[in-house]
Amino acid sequence: MRFCGSGRALTSLAFVLLAISAGTQTTSRSRYPNELQGFTFYAKYLAPLRPGVSSREEVVRVLGDPVQVKPAGWAIIPTYTMKSGPVYNPTLGPLFEIIVRPDGVIPMVAVRFPPAFTHCHNSVSEINIAFDVYSDTSGLEYWLHEEDSQSGKKGDLYRIVYGPRRPPYPPNTVC
Repeated sequence: MRFCGSGRALTSLAFVLLAISAGTQTTSRSRYPNELQGFTFYAKYLAPLRPGVSSREEVVRVLGDPVQVKPAGWAIIPTYTMKSGPVYNPTLGPLFEIIVRPDGVIPMVAVRFPPAFTHCHNSVSEINIAFDVYSDTSGLEYWLHEEDSQSGKKGDLYRIVYGPRRPPYPPNTVC
């Protein structure tokens, strides 16, 4: 069989097709594919950490000890599961989730979350504040103030959580 055109043209075409398919694979394999534009922390600061899998040593290797990676205007807080052990000396298990908190006010009341997100409600008892939580099945959550309080106005971003994969919460329930 004989092909028309130069070998270099065929090689270039093969390279372009390979690059396109590699780009598609990378996008579809993103650990948190539904990060909102302007709030993309995983690839830049948190990868390759995986909640439920990564050890404290891996977290220290990526983020430093104590957490040294701090994007301007944000705090990164890793949390861990607890392994069983002596009551007075429990040991840390794998990474549970990574919380990213803004240092200032970020109003998000006008944001419309894509269909990949479900809406549920949660609260933090220590500060007695309720939140609207928008989450997807990759473990990504955006916590917004549910109403005005001393620490934020309705719709202000409280935190972003990078957690383990999980089934969706039923809409408009307590998560």
